[in-house]
Amino acid sequence: MIPEKLQPGDEIRVIAPARSASDIDERVLDRAKAALESLGLKVTFSKNAFSRNQRGCPTDDEKVEDLHEAFMDENVKCILAAIGGFNSNQMLGKVNWQIIKDNPKIFGGFSDITVLNHAILAKTGLVTYAMPNFYCFGLPPEANYSLEYFRRCLFTNQPTELVVQQSETFYDFPWNYDEASPRQALKNNGPRVVQSGSAEGVMIGGNLCSLNLLNGTEYFPKVEGDIILCIEDDSYDSIPETFERHVQALMQQPFFRQVKAILVGRFQGESRATDDMISDIILSKNIDSKIPVIVDLDFGHTDPKSTYPVGGKCKVVAGDSTKIVIRCGD
Repeated sequence: MIPEKLQPGDEIRVIAPARSASDIDERVLDRAKAALESLGLKVTFSKNAFSRNQRGCPTDDEKVEDLHEAFMDENVKCILAAIGGFNSNQMLGKVNWQIIKDNPKIFGGFSDITVLNHAILAKTGLVTYAMPNFYCFGLPPEANYSLEYFRRCLFTNQPTELVVQQSETFYDFPWNYDEASPRQALKNNGPRVVQSGSAEGVMIGGNLCSLNLLNGTEYFPKVEGDIILCIEDDSYDSIPETFERHVQALMQQPFFRQVKAILVGRFQGESRATDDMISDIILSKNIDSKIPVIVDLDFGHTDPKSTYPVGGKCKVVAGDSTKIVIRCGD
């Protein structure tokens, strides 16, 4: 089930399923709002988005209330997570999945929101989107790349297929970026092909440590056919030793036999997980030599980021002419 696309004039609702929106620097928040408004969207915030009633975050009940209300509000066409963090999985047992199934619309975010992206797909069949959280649109001096791929993937009157191009530069910001944080543009040397090949399948994945929280639960989607697996991790969980442990846990899941391509997002410098190290870890698992593996892609905890559908179709060609083609429509 693919939600309806956006058009200028539509309302986008910002909710906080993980950290509170109060954690976002006020100037970053203002820039993010202005960036989305530049696309003609109306930005609103849920009732509890700025709550700190549960260990500095909205309570589980407040998070669920805002999620339900956003899906039931006929004026809202897109629901976007304010920021990542922790404990989105605490909501899952309280969500009325029928509300979401009866009111399909665009839902997205990344990092801890990976949990909700996949749980919604598993429980309702609704395709969700791994995309920048709200605050990310206010991070770089100009969030042009992130905003452009958001538009290409989610707006009407766009081509059905999206060929992903790399950004020229990227930024490695801390999650709690503010105006005092450095803004150094880094040259983008990606993508890097670790293993050549081609594949087509259904895209799943995102933040690795969050995705692994769903292993063995009813909230991990059951995908028919081949899978294109996307993985990335944050500076908390992507030191090489932890990354390898998380990769191994994922590879031991029954669904992994369906994986026909592995796409790896860019890691933050603080993680110490270099491209060489990531490549060595993945190849040491003796995966099928026909499975294409590409690292250093524009998704994850650096900025800017592309947008891709969790549950959507993708074609990967890794080699001399590397190409990732995402199907964004029916």
